[in-house]
Amino acid sequence: ADHLLDHVRPYLDRCAEDRIAYIRAPRWIAHHVAVQAHERLSELLSRPAALRTRGLMLVGPYANGKTMIAERFAVEHMKTSERQRVWVVQTREGAGLAHFYGSILQAFRAPVGNGRDVGRKAEQIDHLLDRLKPRILIFDEFHNAIRGRSRDVEAVLAFLRRIGRQFDISPVLIGEVAVYDFINETTEMASRFDLHAVPRWQYGEEFLTLLD
Repeated sequence: ADHLLDHVRPYLDRCAEDRIAYIRAPRWIAHHVAVQAHERLSELLSRPAALRTRGLMLVGPYANGKTMIAERFAVEHMKTSERQRVWVVQTREGAGLAHFYGSILQAFRAPVGNGRDVGRKAEQIDHLLDRLKPRILIFDEFHNAIRGRSRDVEAVLAFLRRIGRQFDISPVLIGEVAVYDFINETTEMASRFDLHAVPRWQYGEEFLTLLD
């Protein structure tokens, strides 16, 4: 058992069920892209107050660990903070403001009410943002929000701009490369977001280190 880490070695003395459960449990592997992403998220969390907040795009291919990076950061924040300042919003499939606002309300575990009353949802979200005072809102699968009518998409982007000015919130957009392309279509939006790419693993030194 000399090759095992100190916190793993005691499991050798446990029953087979405990050992199997431990082996099958998910593991966090802090490769350099994930570490850098967490550092950039930490910078957003500790930044001074601003009227024009900066955001972050976490962009890469599907099934590449972007959501895990974000959720890991949110969980670690909750372990060390007295009040939750980081919230993860699972952006719903389907175009339109109603779907987008519904995603936020669901993340806040708030009652949704009439699904068609967009104005009521907006007022409810403003009230929740004012009361909960989040520092970072992470929108996972954000590409779902940019597939609708142009006026709905513009309203979503206006919402992202407004929460920075009105509530001092940094938005984090997670999604496919289409998110980066869309945000960078206009200088006004591109100037508000930094990019952190999450590329596919390549067969190289870093991948071999991971296998080790």
